[in-house]
Amino acid sequence: MKKYASILIASAIVSSLALQPKVLAEETDNTVMEEEVVQQANFIKVTGKIDSINEETKGNYFATVKKGADEFGFYFNDDTFIYNTVGEKVELSEGIEITAFVDASKSMIMIYPPRYSPDVVIVQAENSSPAEIQTFNDKFLNEKGDIVINVTDETVIHDLDGKTLSKKEIVDKEVLIFYNMILESYPAKISPLKILVLEKEQSNIEKAITIANEDFYEVDGVTMIPLRRVAEQLGFQVDSTGKGAIVSKGSVSFLITRGTKQYGYNKALRYFQQEPELLEKSKTYVPYEFLEQLIELTEDE
Repeated sequence: MKKYASILIASAIVSSLALQPKVLAEETDNTVMEEEVVQQANFIKVTGKIDSINEETKGNYFATVKKGADEFGFYFNDDTFIYNTVGEKVELSEGIEITAFVDASKSMIMIYPPRYSPDVVIVQAENSSPAEIQTFNDKFLNEKGDIVINVTDETVIHDLDGKTLSKKEIVDKEVLIFYNMILESYPAKISPLKILVLEKEQSNIEKAITIANEDFYEVDGVTMIPLRRVAEQLGFQVDSTGKGAIVSKGSVSFLITRGTKQYGYNKALRYFQQEPELLEKSKTYVPYEFLEQLIELTEDE
């Protein structure tokens, strides 16, 4: 089972743990880097000095970071955003101080030392402020009310996909701002050189998972999700049979019938944990497990 399929059930229950990293069980040490791991909005912030960098596979690296007696590691590659605190692209090297921002909703293996896969790594530049996540309103004032930013047409604004955004698109979003001068005032006035919006466009798989996590109900402990909505999001065709549906894409075909656990997969028979049901008019719900199958087929394309 590949990465998306392996986190489906965890995603379904994560709403009550929205600001906590999901943990994959492994042997752990009881040492926790409490002083160096900070929750910033929907991201975890970890800091320290890079002790070593090793190439795990071609183009994929692992850095070991130390802060006093504590230690953690993180993976990075060409897709990782690596900047200094004034917004310049830089390369990582041993001996430099870094701040890594990790999406708190990502699954991670919390062994000791912890290992992260950050979206953004910031290298501390001389005579500049540490990187902090901020949120600005439509007046470009931050939540604390102590910073206001002057966003012009020359300000570079983009998201984690590298897509260029307008200044209206930073409002009420989690952002990192890069600057080299603050005007003394209250609130402090900053003209950012660069603004990085901490958002990525969801893939179709992520969108299907989101649908399943928002539109569901439970029967005898089995989570039921909307068949057509998730299947069509993944590019499958859904044709009603009156008693259920045919779900197909290419050479793959499922025949699903409401009220029975048995369903067809090409020329084979399989069984659901719970029979599909019609919850609303023309809206059939199937067990969450079906999404796993669709995702695996999508990843194999």
